[in-house]
Parts: sequence; structure tokens; C-alpha cells
Amino acid sequence: MAFNAIIVGLDGVNAETTIDPNDCALYVDDTTDHILIKEKARGTASVANNGTQNIAHGLGYVPFCLAFVEISPGVWRKLYSSPIDGSGCWFELNGTNLILRNTSGSAKNFAYYIFFDNITS
Repeated sequence: MAFNAIIVGLDGVNAETTIDPNDCALYVDDTTDHILIKEKARGTASVANNGTQNIAHGLGYVPFCLAFVEISPGVWRKLYSSPIDGSGCWFELNGTNLILRNTSGSAKNFAYYIFFDNITS
């Protein structure tokens, strides 16, 4: 029986011989759908008004990330790289750090997820 697959191995992994989806950036075969999102880091931070918080990711490129701010107890809003929603909170991202910014008028709790996906290539 033929095995039909599309496999992209992570650095140092031979895509022709691996059978472990955890060793791959992409693993699609004719038996199971594997959706792989490789997460580098996640966390939370409290940022004072007019403050910033740098989170080093150490990837050497600009990765995909998601960031959120708690706008009221238990209510979170997705952030963008510009303060477009009037919250006074946003993030910046470069090849070294995720930078959380707060100019909302009070301290805010942030949550973030950094992924391995390089969005600059």
C-alpha cells in the first residue's frame, strides 16, 4: 500500500524518515489530519500605565504572536500592533522581543502567545 504524505521536518529532522508529527512543522498524511501550531512561549504580564514590558523570544526573526489585554475583570480583548481600538494598549514585535505597551491610564494585565512561525520570510 502506498503512503501519501506531505511532511516538512523541523531543523535537524529528516522528513523522509520521521513518523512523529511532533518532529515536523507540517505533517499531512492520508489517514489523519495533523494541525500543528508550534508554540514557543506563553505568559502574562502586568504593565503599569505609560509602561512597557519586554519579553525576549530569542528567535532572531519576527515571529507570529497573539497578545491580549484584560479590559475589565475576566474580559480580554485581542491587541494589534497599533492602538486602534481606543484601549491605549498595543504590542510591538521585532527579531528579539515582544514589547507590550500601555497608555490606558491604569495598570493592565496582558496575556501573550509567541509561535515559531517566521512572519518575515
